Amino acid sequence: MGAQWVHGQEGNPVFQMAKEHQLVKEECPSHSGFLLVNSSRVPMDKDVDGKLLIMIQEIVDDNIEDMLKYNGSLGDYVSDKLRADLSNNASLSHYLSSPRFEEVLEFFGKAENSLDGSDSWFQTSARGVAKYDPLKGCNAVVWKKGGYGNVLKLLLKQLPGQTPIDLSKKLILNKEVNKINWSDTTNILVECADGTIYTGEKVLITVSLGVLKTRPDLFVPPLPSWKKDAIEGLFFGSVAKIFLRFPHKWWPDEVEGFNLFWTKQDEKTLFKEIGGVDGKPWVIDIFGFYARSEDPQTLLGWVSGPSARYMETLTDTQVLIDTTKVLRHFLSSNYTIPDPIRTVRSSWFSNPHFKGSYSCSSLKTESLNTSASELGAPVVNNEGKPVLLFAGEATNPLHYSTVHGAIETGWREADRIVKLKV
Repeated sequence: MGAQWVHGQEGNPVFQMAKEHQLVKEECPSHSGFLLVNSSRVPMDKDVDGKLLIMIQEIVDDNIEDMLKYNGSLGDYVSDKLRADLSNNASLSHYLSSPRFEEVLEFFGKAENSLDGSDSWFQTSARGVAKYDPLKGCNAVVWKKGGYGNVLKLLLKQLPGQTPIDLSKKLILNKEVNKINWSDTTNILVECADGTIYTGEKVLITVSLGVLKTRPDLFVPPLPSWKKDAIEGLFFGSVAKIFLRFPHKWWPDEVEGFNLFWTKQDEKTLFKEIGGVDGKPWVIDIFGFYARSEDPQTLLGWVSGPSARYMETLTDTQVLIDTTKVLRHFLSSNYTIPDPIRTVRSSWFSNPHFKGSYSCSSLKTESLNTSASELGAPVVNNEGKPVLLFAGEATNPLHYSTVHGAIETGWREADRIVKLKV
């Protein structure tokens, strides 16, 4: 339901731990089996249209220094650069007057929103994306089995051959925190919903940025203004997964998935009976369905932003009906698609303990002159002692939005606590 790939190999604590126990595949998936399909059902040329997608990806990957100096959004930067590059490319300049240009750019924007956890790449900071530090090696390492559930087992040393760490007397579950009272210079009080109160010299807060955004009443006294700016300024988006299981596999073995491209006309006229946001059917923001190696009869659909949040309000049955309509519209010319027998989908936004998926820097982050580093900085009390510490992916300035980034911040704060004790 959550994190899927291990992003990078060199210097990635998740990959290093998992590799030691043969839990991940070392070969990198090629994703060469993705088909490009259009809502108009006019065939797309993977070589030609795919070349445009590659050009867009290269703009993001190869212009880091330029993006670090750019004051606008990622969407504006990429769109402007792509138009300039195409104008100077005689063999591809015809794309500028083709409807395909907008369709491919729109698809890439939707896919990028899911990577960044943004509502729109025209709100995402180009500078913020450029600050992300990609680790060397495969950026989409796949688990052999079990997914990221393995990480907790690795950290707690619960795998065969490891000596387990017993946290049964230290790890207290099912305790919803209502208040963190740090008004006293000696002890912080952590008040729980069941009336229990815990005390400590300092508190390490690792809840998601989404929870911090929706719970300004969590801290007594309120957090200082610079910390509030960090919470308000960083963006915390919603990315959703929709698994559809079919009675049998109806797509060829060589097909790994379907990238969905929409014409402007179809966006305006198709699926008017399907609800959504701002008069737009939510399914328009599904940018693809992809095969899952763990279950050959299942496809995974991705959707992000406001449409992902809307999707979470629907019943499983309605999600199944809506997504099946989309698949059949795009693919029924070439495939006979049976009714799915099961759907399972994520619900990160509607879960009050998450309120979204992961973070990115937005134009608001820039306007408030804040950062992940500010979110991760400790809050000191009246005596100048660090008492409120913060960790989690959103506090990592280089590896935000990743599991390895979250783990790094936990180790960072553990080191801080040890040094404060010395």
